[in-house]
Formats: sequence, C-alpha cells, structure tokens
Amino acid sequence: MKTIYILLFLFLSPLNIIETQVYICGQTGAKKYHYNESCRGLSSCKHGTFKTSLSQAKNYGLTLCGWED
Repeated sequence: MKTIYILLFLFLSPLNIIETQVYICGQTGAKKYHYNESCRGLSSCKHGTFKTSLSQAKNYGLTLCGWED
C-alpha cells in the first residue's frame, strides 16, 4: 500500500524541470554560448550579454565557447 502512495505522489506531482542558463553576446549574430558570464570569450562583447536557456541557444545553432570546453 505504501508503494502505491509513493507512485501516485510521483505521477501526480508537477515536474519541476530546471534548465541550464547560458550567456550569449547580443540578441542576434552570436555564434557561441557561455556557461559563465565572466567568460574570457565574452570580454570583447559590445552588444550586451543576454541570458537564455541552453536548449534555446542550441536551437539557434550556437556552440560552446572554446574557452569553456
């Protein structure tokens, strides 16, 4: 009976999926994403740094900065 309650709790509780946030330079034209806002690769960014989700950055076709891989 205890197992049934545990299973019900797991299936009925909302899923809280926390997505990784990354940083990109500018809202358009970026080619790389960065895990760290103070990454060396963002030091020359003149268009402002923006936070977005990792999945969104990958959907834009961005790849991980070479300083962070």
